[in-house]
Amino acid sequence: MDNVSQYYSSSIASLNEQIDKLKKKLLAISFARFFFFVFALVSPFFIYPLSHVAGILIPLFSLVVFLFFVKRNVAVAEEKQYLENKRLICKNELEGISHNFSVFDGGSEFIDPLHFNSYDLDVFGKGSLFQYINRTVTFRGKSVLAGMFTHSITQNDALRRRQQLVAELSTDTEWRLDFAALGMMYAEDKEESEMFGRWAKETFVFSMSKVIPVLLVVMPLLAIFSLIYWIVFSNSALFLFSILLQSILWMVERRNTTLIYARFGRRVKILSKYATLLSRIEQRNWKSDEAISILASMETRGIPSKEISQLKQLVSAYDNRNNFLLGFMLNVVFMWDILCSYRLANWHIRNKENYTLWDSTIGFFDAIASLSTLAYNHPGYCYPVFSTGKFMVEANQLGHPLIKPDKMIANNFAMKGEKQLVIVTGANMAGKSTFLRTIGVNLVLAMTGAPVCAQRMEFVPVEVFSNMRTTDSLFDEESYFFAELKRIKMILDALSSGRKVLIILDEILKGTNSVDKLAGSQKLVDKLVKMNASAIIATHDLKLTEMEHVYPQFIQNNCFEIIIENDEMQFDYTLREGVTQTMNATFLMKKMGII
Repeated sequence: MDNVSQYYSSSIASLNEQIDKLKKKLLAISFARFFFFVFALVSPFFIYPLSHVAGILIPLFSLVVFLFFVKRNVAVAEEKQYLENKRLICKNELEGISHNFSVFDGGSEFIDPLHFNSYDLDVFGKGSLFQYINRTVTFRGKSVLAGMFTHSITQNDALRRRQQLVAELSTDTEWRLDFAALGMMYAEDKEESEMFGRWAKETFVFSMSKVIPVLLVVMPLLAIFSLIYWIVFSNSALFLFSILLQSILWMVERRNTTLIYARFGRRVKILSKYATLLSRIEQRNWKSDEAISILASMETRGIPSKEISQLKQLVSAYDNRNNFLLGFMLNVVFMWDILCSYRLANWHIRNKENYTLWDSTIGFFDAIASLSTLAYNHPGYCYPVFSTGKFMVEANQLGHPLIKPDKMIANNFAMKGEKQLVIVTGANMAGKSTFLRTIGVNLVLAMTGAPVCAQRMEFVPVEVFSNMRTTDSLFDEESYFFAELKRIKMILDALSSGRKVLIILDEILKGTNSVDKLAGSQKLVDKLVKMNASAIIATHDLKLTEMEHVYPQFIQNNCFEIIIENDEMQFDYTLREGVTQTMNATFLMKKMGII
């Protein structure tokens, strides 16, 4: 961990130096830009009376130099922004390593109380597993990462391929920093991210479509010739006629160029961002099978690097129309709006079938980069081993990733063989619920292909079904108890349908009286045993642990103990075999003066 922190710290120091140099360069460019702009405006008044040719050429040269510095200013400013993004990423990673991950997006929009585990396990929202891991820089990437948590991979071969990819990218921190910094150059929103699906159906038709290719050659030549004629013969009539003619043509196609700019112009930055991210993905020499397969699929759909480069050039060129002076010059000479619109429309026709593939590819690697960053930031985590057959899980020093390392108590846990049902007992605050979440969170994390918070872990991949945080619903006129029953019914239906699942239950039937609760819990445990279900159940009801005597081959009891000495409680949060011998509800009530 110290090496990881040192890497980010040294990167910040190096980036600070580079950013300071670029600030000085920007200041110098600003002065140069201002000088040549003023000189281009003022010089004709002094030079033209002395020499007509010099009076035209020198201001034009000054204007060209001014435009050069304008573009140079944009390029250097973008480079500075890129480095500032990298610096911010490194600073945020240092915060994340110190367990302050509030700077990252928690994906609250993905919270779903009806999901079979994500709500119970705090996968989304403030202080969630998603917030702990999420480093995505695209809206699509964020959705893909969320899907990796809500739709776990349970096929061993697919999980091994995913682990291979995550591990490969975890060693390439510079690539991840570069990818994230480029992705941060423009912050997209949901509407922009969804544009590709709608956009692929659109077509663009020009009023002069048949003659536009000819006009795009003839009109610029006419403008350049008339400009030379003006310089040589001091007669601007032909140049003015060229401007008038191009203005007429511009008016004819104004509706179409406006439509295309409405589609592309507002999205110049996001298109440029996506093109750059795709080029980074294509240019990297991937070794893992999953990445190679995705890249091969892209190539079969006709997405060579030249298309990506052309897209970047087109959107950058089109954006020049937003500069009033530059846009005017380009339009009166090169029919710039029509030229860019026409080329962009043709590019759109060639590539519109690829938008969805590009979008999904970028989102996938964006999500993988988050998992790889987790692996890099936590070298003490391990990649679990996947087994086959009856469900089993065996872990050494298993901890909850959201608990700070200096406060986390890791436990060894094994659940294998015929004993497929574990009953966990313990006093209030002894660690039962946290332990259940530790098991669930690490299993879910493992089935994304990421490493887990353990020294070693081996398990059979299955879906994780939980019931830990059932809530009532006034809107649905649904009581807490009925909501819990519905949840349990959903779990049993999944079992009956043949799905391989691990069930995690925290206090069965909390919404009824103690007698009814015990009877119902015993019958549920009996049913789970007969269905050969794999389950971990936490309970305060010590009577339920007696089910081990009924099914000694299938049930094991584990517990968390507390020690009460000198009117004080001590917690060690260590998992033990057997049934807890100490409860603390009455003690706590006395301690707080309630009784």
